[in-house]
Amino acid sequence: LVPALVAVVSSDSGEARVKALGTLWNLSLRHENIDYLVCCHGMSVVLAALQLSPKGSDSFKTSLTVLMVSGRILSAARDLFVAGGVEIISPLLDGGGVDGIKAAIILSFLLGKEESRGTQLSLLESKPQLTDLLESIFNNTVNGLGGDGYEFGNFDLVVIVAAIASMAVSDNNKAILSQRPTILLCLFQVLSLFLDDSPPIPYRGTGNSYGVGGGGQDIESAESAIESLQLLSFVYENDSDLRQHYKEIGVDVLFSMKRIMTHPKLSNNAKQGAQYLRNRLEEKTVPLPTVETAIPSVVEHKKHLMLSYAWGCKKELVISLQEKLTSFGVEVWRDETGSSLLSKMQGATDDIMAKAIELSHTVVVCVSPHYKASANCRQEGKYTNAMYKKGQLNIIYVMMDGDYHKSVDGWLGLMLGDSLWYPLWDAQQIIQTASEIVTNISACSFCDATQHLALPTLVPTIKPTTKTETSQAPNYDEVWTLLTDPSKASDPDRLTKFLSELGLSKALELVDCDNEMWNDIASYLKPIPKRALLRILARKNPEK
Repeated sequence: LVPALVAVVSSDSGEARVKALGTLWNLSLRHENIDYLVCCHGMSVVLAALQLSPKGSDSFKTSLTVLMVSGRILSAARDLFVAGGVEIISPLLDGGGVDGIKAAIILSFLLGKEESRGTQLSLLESKPQLTDLLESIFNNTVNGLGGDGYEFGNFDLVVIVAAIASMAVSDNNKAILSQRPTILLCLFQVLSLFLDDSPPIPYRGTGNSYGVGGGGQDIESAESAIESLQLLSFVYENDSDLRQHYKEIGVDVLFSMKRIMTHPKLSNNAKQGAQYLRNRLEEKTVPLPTVETAIPSVVEHKKHLMLSYAWGCKKELVISLQEKLTSFGVEVWRDETGSSLLSKMQGATDDIMAKAIELSHTVVVCVSPHYKASANCRQEGKYTNAMYKKGQLNIIYVMMDGDYHKSVDGWLGLMLGDSLWYPLWDAQQIIQTASEIVTNISACSFCDATQHLALPTLVPTIKPTTKTETSQAPNYDEVWTLLTDPSKASDPDRLTKFLSELGLSKALELVDCDNEMWNDIASYLKPIPKRALLRILARKNPEK
């Protein structure tokens, strides 16, 4: 159905287009339907329809609504961004009115997660009026006051809550949102309507008969509200400050979190978020026991590798990576399977997550926008990084998106820094990346079981140099200079020659790169620790 509707939007300019757009709007309220819209390039088609429609027409208004409702899903937001959505939507902000607020919500999905960088401000910093507008429509929607008597009409609740969750990823935005009591009260009201199994909030005046959302069947809004509250709580490093903040607002957060933790409809991620808040509000710290007390003495000599990832980003590749690492003899812990040292994630999830990290000689962090946006992944990543800084484990990064390495920011960007990473955004990369990980941990001082690893042979390997051959050994000093000098690394021929002599071309997946990609590589090549390069060289050419 979705491809057929997109075809109508693309080919028709009359009433049929408006009806097709209206149907896409209704379908997009269920997030699983948005995947079909993305698969048939629907976001770019709807964006084109918006551009071609006269401003103020039904086609224009409905196109804008479809983009707003669909944009809450990351894959759709990414397609919209690539199609030039920011440039096309941004001018609508200046017009105000309903179109202006819809444009603001769309931009929250496209830009809301971004931190301040240099002269660039975060979304709420650059558009201060946006916070007031969000607060107004959220309050009117959740209290059923939208519609004909309200200047902005009716809005779908799931979209508003998703916009707040998106913006709350940015530390700069969350500092602003956390100081708006009305927004916090509305988030708790969304949870109360869900926990009390209330009917959907009705439309006022014209609108669809099923209401604006909310109530006992609106799982997505409830989970977005939990995620928003967890992200906003990060503003308060001190638990007592967080408790005082909620006390001033006058809501019983603790009681709601206890109900959420046992609710059968909610996901484990939502329950973990509720448990995190409950732990902070019960005048206890999040139960992250120390290494000395957490690791049973019977397994002190044995550790596993942990896969830290977000379910929403190419989970199937993470599972395949686990299978390949296991085939190489690596003991792997993943939340759904556990390891021989620790059970899978169940029960007191915070305790198990902490112990999984503490029992790790290596944590593989799967870097992605989903990982950065997840409150649970943030908690997991920060504790992993704290253990790494204490010298108690090793961290290996794999990139789940071929373009994301250029724009990782915020807490995840700070954690990643200049660290080396391996690619895992395509199934063809699994074997090579698993091989690199195994080779890396074989030299890891925390892994006491390396003698049991079936170390893979990377292809291509270095061709042994015999005395009769005239080719000279690579000039490693020049290679070092090349790898740490972006201006020299922009020369494809030289970089190819040296990497080939080192047997690194295939391992780094640079064989089929064109000149444009070489220049791109040069633009982000940063000076890497010399010990890292020497370790690579020693592995590739033991004689040297």
